[in-house]
Amino acid sequence: MRRILITLFILAVLGIGGWFGYQQYQQRRAEQAALPTYETVPVQRGSIASTVSAIGNIEPEAQVSLTFRTVGRIEQVLISPGQTVAAGQVLAALESTELTLALAQAKISQEISEAQLTKVTTPPSAEDIAAAQAAVVVAQTNVASAEATLASAQASYRQLLAGPSEAQQTVNLAQVRQAEANLKQAQQAYNEVKNQPNIGMLPQSAQLEQATVAFEVARAQAALTEEGPDQAQIAGALNQIAQAQSGLRQAQSSVITAQNNLKTLLEGPNAEDLRIAQAQVRQAELNALQAQFSLTNGQLVAPFRGVVSQVNIRQGEVSGGQLAAVVLTNVDQFHMTVLVDEIDVRQVAVGQLARLSVDALPDRDLTGRVTEISPVANDVAGVIAYEVTVVPDASDAPLRAGMSATAIITTAQVDNVVLLPNRYIQLDRENDQAFVYRMVNGAPALQAVELGLRNERESQILAGLTDGDSVALITASSGERLRGALFGGD
Repeated sequence: MRRILITLFILAVLGIGGWFGYQQYQQRRAEQAALPTYETVPVQRGSIASTVSAIGNIEPEAQVSLTFRTVGRIEQVLISPGQTVAAGQVLAALESTELTLALAQAKISQEISEAQLTKVTTPPSAEDIAAAQAAVVVAQTNVASAEATLASAQASYRQLLAGPSEAQQTVNLAQVRQAEANLKQAQQAYNEVKNQPNIGMLPQSAQLEQATVAFEVARAQAALTEEGPDQAQIAGALNQIAQAQSGLRQAQSSVITAQNNLKTLLEGPNAEDLRIAQAQVRQAELNALQAQFSLTNGQLVAPFRGVVSQVNIRQGEVSGGQLAAVVLTNVDQFHMTVLVDEIDVRQVAVGQLARLSVDALPDRDLTGRVTEISPVANDVAGVIAYEVTVVPDASDAPLRAGMSATAIITTAQVDNVVLLPNRYIQLDRENDQAFVYRMVNGAPALQAVELGLRNERESQILAGLTDGDSVALITASSGERLRGALFGGD
């Protein structure tokens, strides 16, 4: 029994001691939990860059849709999709026979115009002047001849209207008498042999017949002369006068032309003729250029080195469809077009350095520069943003069109400044103030600071901290962490 009492006593003492020990432990734990816990970091100097990030896609620097500017039948298709072509390489061509002939004709016309201009501007030779002078003399001689012809036609017309003259009448009468005498003589000769049986075969018969006809003609001619001209004769005479007048006018015109040609040779071309000749040369040159342009447009030529993305034509088809004949993509250089918020775009400027993080190339460090900032905003789901173009620097990275990437644009950078990690800085959004817990005599004390450049990791401290300072990061007390774990509190 005594052993049991001793055991109970010992257990009671141990229980009381344990209870007092537990109470002291809980008290020390509560006191420690009530104290703030923190970690400290010394203020350091270094370099900091302010950045703006935006997401976009890698795009080819240039992509062009090539079409024929001339309608025609496609004769050659020299490329296929995916093929790499050089700048200036012919990709496809139309039938060019007619275009080639048109160009040849235009060049010949140009040569003729140039030769005419050379002729106009070249001083005449002595032989040319002598020939022009001779042409004037010949033309003047032709005028004199034409005047004589006109005078003769006019005289014939007047004579026709006046009828036969006295001399003509005398001639007519003499011709009649002579014919009558010849007839009588032939009659007498015929009478002497008329009784012969072969009278028809003798020359006297033929002579009598000829003399009879001549006598009748002479009388008819005399009678016709006495009757005067008829309308046909008058019309014929007037027509001869008109022809002679026309010939005279042509001869006079030839004189004027010959004299002008001689004057042009001696004085040279006037300003107006020279301008006309020069304008004809320029017109011929333009026609040749147009023909060359049409022939050139009958070919599709690669404007740069690239890859053929699309081929929408086939040999034998007629050009002029709605789709581009060939789509060519430049894969030697790329760019990114990203959207930057209106607040951040104020910090972005052309020429700023950018770091590119390409999702498909996580192990490659790529850089680039801002080359363009759109002056016009875009409304993207209610957010105002501006297009910013970033061109990657040359590298051997296997970039491909369409790859997703993030452009981190460095908007500013300073060196040898006081820096502090962002998690040690607390911001009062309402007052737009920043403060930290600076270690003073081994304890954290609230300290206002002025911030400079910031990025996603750290900030520049312009005022409030100096070299040698340490800053504390205050965390929640142990009791608060316990209550937060048990009841879900903050």
